[in-house]
Amino acid sequence: MSLLNRKSLALLVAAGLVAVTPLALNAAQPPANAPAAETAAPAEAPAADATAIELDPLLAGADVNRGVVVYGSRGGNCVSCHGWDGNGLGKNPRSEGAAALLRDSGLDAQGFIEIISCGIPGTPMPYHDAQAYKDDRCYGMTKADFEEGQMPHKGKSLKSEDILSLVAYIQTHIQGKPKATYEDCAFYFGASAEKACAFLKK
Repeated sequence: MSLLNRKSLALLVAAGLVAVTPLALNAAQPPANAPAAETAAPAEAPAADATAIELDPLLAGADVNRGVVVYGSRGGNCVSCHGWDGNGLGKNPRSEGAAALLRDSGLDAQGFIEIISCGIPGTPMPYHDAQAYKDDRCYGMTKADFEEGQMPHKGKSLKSEDILSLVAYIQTHIQGKPKATYEDCAFYFGASAEKACAFLKK
């Protein structure tokens, strides 16, 4: 891996998307009756709330309601590693309890788009652009540039518009938000919120 790409990865670490600190690993665990991270978002996502955040122009045309579906197991399956609320405590054995804390991420829209599209070399974060590493669109690298075990693995392929909608959902409902509330949970789980989010009412 070139020095330039190592510097790029160092910036990602600084942005809080690659490494998990011991402090983050020791963060409070969700209650035992919390919904499993693999629980899917509703087939028909709930309507976005009225407290809309102004989106980056890169996300023009993004659909936050579509984004919540893409975040779930029927989309890019982000939930399996990052957890329904972006706390990094998903149950995927590839990164169980050690995925990026999306709530704490300092990435901008472009950073999220690049990482979702290209993954992060040397980490469990997969790529979701079907053409990644076939040409040099990702970090200026192709498959031939990687040492064994360093190339990101392939995640579920996502259309570019779905990636934009996913980023819009993350930035409006997860990134920079305090600890998840019942309302956050209800937005994610939709029709199944009464059961899935009951632990937050206690």
